[in-house]
Amino acid sequence: MSERSDAGKLAAIKSWVIRNREALERGAFAAGILFVVFMAGLTMGFLKIGPSFIVRDTLDVARELARDGKAYFASKPTKHIAPLRYDETGIVVADSSRMQPGVTFITGLFGNTLGVRLYAEDGALLHEWPINFFDVAREEMGYPFDTLIHGSALMPNGDIIVNLDGRGVMRVSACGEILWRSRDRSHHAVDLASDGTIWTPIYRPRYREERLLPGTTFNYDAIGAFDPDSGEMLREVDIVDAVIASGRQGLVLSNDVHPGDVMHLNDVEVLRPDMADAFPLFEAGDLLLSSRHFNQIWVLDGKTGALKWWHVGSTIGQHDPDFQPDGTITVFDNRTLGRPAPENGWLGTGGGSRIVSIDPVTHEDRVLYQSTPDNPFYTAFRGKHQVQPNGNILITETDAGRVFEVTPEGEIVWSLVNAYDEDEIGWLMGALRYPADHLAPGSLSCDAEAS
Repeated sequence: MSERSDAGKLAAIKSWVIRNREALERGAFAAGILFVVFMAGLTMGFLKIGPSFIVRDTLDVARELARDGKAYFASKPTKHIAPLRYDETGIVVADSSRMQPGVTFITGLFGNTLGVRLYAEDGALLHEWPINFFDVAREEMGYPFDTLIHGSALMPNGDIIVNLDGRGVMRVSACGEILWRSRDRSHHAVDLASDGTIWTPIYRPRYREERLLPGTTFNYDAIGAFDPDSGEMLREVDIVDAVIASGRQGLVLSNDVHPGDVMHLNDVEVLRPDMADAFPLFEAGDLLLSSRHFNQIWVLDGKTGALKWWHVGSTIGQHDPDFQPDGTITVFDNRTLGRPAPENGWLGTGGGSRIVSIDPVTHEDRVLYQSTPDNPFYTAFRGKHQVQPNGNILITETDAGRVFEVTPEGEIVWSLVNAYDEDEIGWLMGALRYPADHLAPGSLSCDAEAS
């Protein structure tokens, strides 16, 4: 019997375990692991599967269950929570006189729901979209909590655009109806161009390209553009082609290359026409990219896909570069140096995260905000920022379950800490501040037929 068919039988066993998780959870957790081993042995005897293959894969399943068993048995989303770092939870600060006016759109883990909420300036909950994204694409998940919302946006009619990481971008109504869902394996951030087109990273099949990584196959991200009304992919930009055409393979090979995820593209942003004049090196429609694994930021020509600019050295494991009206690029610099822990003040070994500004012409950088003794701030992975019209910065500290807004002087004027229970927080994946009039009147109401 082939190894491929053997793998299918093991997948079926694992699926059975997940479907029957409630009954299994009522027993001891150790019994669940023993059950998997028992079923594997039964399968070996009944289906005559080769022992070396099944033993190897059974041990892999057992290790996963031991590490994240509560997630597998649907009692707790262990990969979406972290220790509580702060003394207060909920809305901690809401200074309407100094914050940027508007509503705050937040995605994250709320209880055991992966969801989306909208908050008023005073912290009151205005709307929660009635959908649990853990329930979307269950058949594609390895376990019940096996997904993330990395990118999202709020439409004026109350619809939301959500990137269910690796499982596709989708549009959801204010009443929780999935209007469309792409199957093109988009992931991480989404950006809406001035014409409404949705831009996002996408996973592609493994490459074999001797001019970049000879002698092996590898995974490399691409970029997709999607129609906001239908979800149809309108265009794909091949980044491998861009690298080779530019002759800049050294940007890739100067790093410790991981063939399973070479670039780890975590953001795409389009240069809008109303900002283009501030960027003499770029044109409207050019694409700003962030590579976490390379610690680099790139700009591709929006028409040809050619690599036309790059920056390295200012950030470590960064996310969310943004074009700014003053001609600079701001970046969420995670400074991924060590894991947060009580003994290092939850700051890792590099002193915490920061927001930096980069001049694309001179490549000079400056720090706009960084962790301080009064406000320790660090998320080793994930995180977002949004520079506000009044100069404040809205920051998503994902791994701490916090969203906060700081003034140019570093004072916190709005803050939410998302408690999961008394000792833990639920990750907050992103936050965006929209003007109060962004939404059309009545756009969030759901009558009996729509709900």
